[in-house]
Amino acid sequence: MPFINTKTTVPVDNTKKEALTAALNRITRECLGKGENWVMTGFEDNMNLSFQGSTAAVAYVEVKSFGAPSSSAASRMTAEICALFEQELSIPADRIYIAYFPTENWGWNGNNF
Repeated sequence: MPFINTKTTVPVDNTKKEALTAALNRITRECLGKGENWVMTGFEDNMNLSFQGSTAAVAYVEVKSFGAPSSSAASRMTAEICALFEQELSIPADRIYIAYFPTENWGWNGNNF
């Protein structure tokens, strides 16, 4: 049920999006215990974003999920997403924000969980 949406100044082609999706699915399973077949990802690349007065490579990642992750799970996930984006998109970890949005209401297939 997680939705991981990434906004970044970096261009991300479809091949890279597929690779990042696979990695984010694995990270979500390992860190949050959510099945990979329930993860939805979105990428908004080439965005006009500024951080600390600079438009250099930057990313803002939202992790929306049914239920709240533990602090340790969120910390582990943050570390893994930052490492992934540093490696795959050349975005330094200190230019990545990750926000977590837990919810008690999540709808799917005409019903709520």
